[in-house]
Amino acid sequence: MARLSQTFYSDQLPRSADIAFEPVPAGTYEVQITDADLKTTRNGDGQYIWMELTVIRNPEFQERKFFANITISNPSQKAVDIGRAQLGDLLEVTGLATFNDTDELKNKTLKVKVKVQDGTKDYPNKTNQVVAYLYSDGHAPGKGPQTHADAPVAAAPATAHREPPKRPF
Repeated sequence: MARLSQTFYSDQLPRSADIAFEPVPAGTYEVQITDADLKTTRNGDGQYIWMELTVIRNPEFQERKFFANITISNPSQKAVDIGRAQLGDLLEVTGLATFNDTDELKNKTLKVKVKVQDGTKDYPNKTNQVVAYLYSDGHAPGKGPQTHADAPVAAAPATAHREPPKRPF
């Protein structure tokens, strides 16, 4: 048992229904993974990685939280394929070459692109949905940052006359 330092009166406290939980606007945010866990789906026939993401380095939305789920197992192969692609992106941008414990995700920083999703029958309020995991400089996984060496090079001008290729014999 833990004794509180003050007494609370229920008739003097606000109710959660009185507090608006508005999602952050669609966009790209730098976040820290502040919690992660492996959870079982409501049906009990699948698993997903649940993550709490906290906005950092943004004066307007500092400390705002939203959540992301990545499917690990599911009867739908398409859901598993999408989840594996999302997990691959997440591991790449967080620098994890191998992964087998959700605690490895905690305290990692990255950028995420989010959209605002309309509510559902079960959850009527609008929510944020993570649609992309990005490196902290904003570039997408699988596409390294462009350097001068990677910059497009103009094609050589076409010539009217070309020499035939030399034969090796």
